[in-house]
Amino acid sequence: MSKSSALDARAIHLLYVPTLGCNLGCSYCYLGKQTTQASIAQDAAKAVSTLRHALEQLAQAKVLAFNVSLHGGEVTTMPEAVLDALFTLIRQHYRTHFDAIQALGHKKSAPHIKTNLYRFAPFYDLFDRHKVSISASIDLPLKLHERHRTTQAGTSWLPRTLDNLRLLAQYPHAKKISATLSSEHLQDLPAFIADIWYIHRELGFDMNQLNLMFAFGSELNRAAKGEGALTPTTPAQQRTLYAALKAEFMGTELEEGLQRHWFDEFKPSYCTNSVNCGEKFYLLQSDGSVYSCVRGQGIPEFFYGNIFDTPILEILDNGARKIRTLHQTHGFDSDCQSCGHLSLCNTGCPVVKHQNKSGKSYTCELQRDLYADLPLSYPADSPHAQGSYALHYQRTLHPHLHTVPVSAPPTPHLFLVPNDAAEEKNTLHGLITDDPTLQTLLAPDVFVLEVAGELIPLESQLRKSQRHLHTLIPSDRVVLHLHRRALAAACPEALRNTVYIQLLRDTLVVYGDERRSKQEHIFTYQLYANCLEPSGTLGAAYVQVDLTEVLALHRPHYQRGVLNNLFVTTFFLREYHYQKQKNNAFYHLQTANLPFQNFEFYYLTATQAPPAASPPTL
Repeated sequence: MSKSSALDARAIHLLYVPTLGCNLGCSYCYLGKQTTQASIAQDAAKAVSTLRHALEQLAQAKVLAFNVSLHGGEVTTMPEAVLDALFTLIRQHYRTHFDAIQALGHKKSAPHIKTNLYRFAPFYDLFDRHKVSISASIDLPLKLHERHRTTQAGTSWLPRTLDNLRLLAQYPHAKKISATLSSEHLQDLPAFIADIWYIHRELGFDMNQLNLMFAFGSELNRAAKGEGALTPTTPAQQRTLYAALKAEFMGTELEEGLQRHWFDEFKPSYCTNSVNCGEKFYLLQSDGSVYSCVRGQGIPEFFYGNIFDTPILEILDNGARKIRTLHQTHGFDSDCQSCGHLSLCNTGCPVVKHQNKSGKSYTCELQRDLYADLPLSYPADSPHAQGSYALHYQRTLHPHLHTVPVSAPPTPHLFLVPNDAAEEKNTLHGLITDDPTLQTLLAPDVFVLEVAGELIPLESQLRKSQRHLHTLIPSDRVVLHLHRRALAAACPEALRNTVYIQLLRDTLVVYGDERRSKQEHIFTYQLYANCLEPSGTLGAAYVQVDLTEVLALHRPHYQRGVLNNLFVTTFFLREYHYQKQKNNAFYHLQTANLPFQNFEFYYLTATQAPPAASPPTL
């Protein structure tokens, strides 16, 4: 799949559950009785064929799984031969779609699993051979791991846990630890902190690689555990934990983990902060059933269909529709409607909303603290931007509502135009038809951009019927070809003309007498006509300029997730456009400030590629 087709393809994150069976009986398990009712032997028999069928169906539907991760139940209850086959299948998928996945800004090339570590040692060599990345679940403080993360028979295996953590510390590939916290886990914060240091310093595992999560009320857990179900944390407890961790770890070797990783699930890069996670995140079980995610497994409201009897695209559309409906069921909370961080949070996880019967994120207050400590990374929207986004969010997920407060629009004034503005000769089409220079200025064939060997004719924004977004990476060669007639148009002396290139960025600034919000200018580049080289691709009618190094020179100004907008024209065509605006009111009314041919792109580098939004890892 090429870069351009990768951008057009539907991309999803796929969690695969080879079995719901588990060898542990954790007291707060959100899967309830599903872990004991699953038949591991039956699941093992179909685990590989189901995933292979799913990937084939996705490919036929032109849907790219940019991330395929294994979850449970417990993945390591599968036989070694089954795991080997699953890892091989996933690695082959990543190899086949390497370019497309990279073009989308993702970096997956090795399998990933979520595991309780109970059978980590026996599978160590297998994991190492496939370079499997590991997310290991433990309880903190460790005394609660001993109490709540027991075997199905109710016995503790803490000594084996510690041995496997030592072994994990030596594992040469990507790894992290995750801990799910209930109210009980936060009753003894000194012990909680001491065990982070113990694992880091005594067991040798780098605890910068830690993810913290919070247990939530689960109907399936209550049905299975009854009074034994653990109580979720309160907002006050979450904030107290964060404050205690800051007091202990800021200024230490674990400061980076605290600021960058530990609370990642509550930041915008995770699916928990999606507008509609049903458009991108899916969980597939070995029986073919598709649910929203690990949190929604076994809950009817989050069942999207079965790949063996429902078309893939219908399943994906069911997901988007069901998640939208669930958000609507719990309303648009009034606090969220006026919150400056709505565009980061998007009101939180729909599964937890469903379980808590609430329209608001269960970690709202904690998220506010996180955003306040990193105001440049997570700035609050201005009142106007907040109001606009709230209206957008309402129209997307709550179109039936009409109560979202937005900034009051200014008192409307009539905009008067001359009576003859509608005459054909005064329309933009008529003006262009009567002016050969404008025809050259806006022609779709005078500027052609060559990107990594692909020719892209550039059009003016005034004439485009649809918008095309592209992605560049540093290795892409970018060459601009321009027709010689563009250099001759409106130009009294060819030697004085230049190719005129402007780069803007979609970070808005306000300037000029109009006080309009406009894209921010990054650079203007001109090269004189006699310095242009003959086109090596389009023949004698064209000349060319290589822009690869010009674009690379400004790499520090390309921001993650922010579009760049490249405009091209010639010096004299640009002058002609602005003079035409001064001389003809009809032209001025109907043309943009920059009507020139343009190319919109993201520029991805190893450090600036947008991070893949990650699913919750419970």
